[in-house]
Amino acid sequence: MKTRILLSVIVFPLLSACFAAPPEIPLHEVPAEPVVTALQQRRRSFTGMKAVARVETGRKGRKRVYESVAILQRRFDKLRVEGYGPMGESIFALVWDGTDVLVRKAGEPEPVKVGQFGLERIIGVSLSPADLCSILSGNVPGIPDGFGSSVRCAQAGWCLVDLRHDDQRWRVKIEPTGGAGGDLRIDAIELYRGERVVFRSAFTYLKEGVHQMLPNPTRIHIDNPDRDMTITVVYEDVDMNVPVEDSAFVLSGEGAGR
Repeated sequence: MKTRILLSVIVFPLLSACFAAPPEIPLHEVPAEPVVTALQQRRRSFTGMKAVARVETGRKGRKRVYESVAILQRRFDKLRVEGYGPMGESIFALVWDGTDVLVRKAGEPEPVKVGQFGLERIIGVSLSPADLCSILSGNVPGIPDGFGSSVRCAQAGWCLVDLRHDDQRWRVKIEPTGGAGGDLRIDAIELYRGERVVFRSAFTYLKEGVHQMLPNPTRIHIDNPDRDMTITVVYEDVDMNVPVEDSAFVLSGEGAGR
């Protein structure tokens, strides 16, 4: 499915920062299995993405904008992010081929293998490549075996889903969309290690018509509160659930076209 985002459309920001329910809003616990199953089905239905985006990064008060960034993704096991300059030249490329994370900067003849630690330094948040793929496609990260789950809902209809494994906890804010298949929209995702928030993201959706919103986010805001680092991705042209060729995840020293 292709989505083109035009300046004339109306975009609704659904959430900006921490989304823990205010103490005055009562939440009641509901059975977790149907909600978790719906989140897993949403994840399984995603096969790949080709997108062009505008990306803004912030680091301790300093901002940088990349006006043209190609994002190619195959499920949650391969990723390519490449930024282009005003003349179409590649100014950086990051590729995860399912095994290694490679980075090539402008002027460098060959890509450099950076590993998980290097990826964390680049994006500013402690996410695995697979989890980054999940966030960029508007899905929950992979849920390991033996996880614990709970769901609490507000009278207004939105719910907080906690997915726990060891000392790590994902908290997902969802809202049912009213579809016949029990569809839901992911409004925000936070990652806790212990009681500390190490990552949070908020999703914005494009309104189509009077009451309908597109199923995939058109804007994703990511931040690390500890490091004062942010990334905002605004999709301008998106093909969802499309095949992506193997060659897209091979990074050479020559640069690759979109």
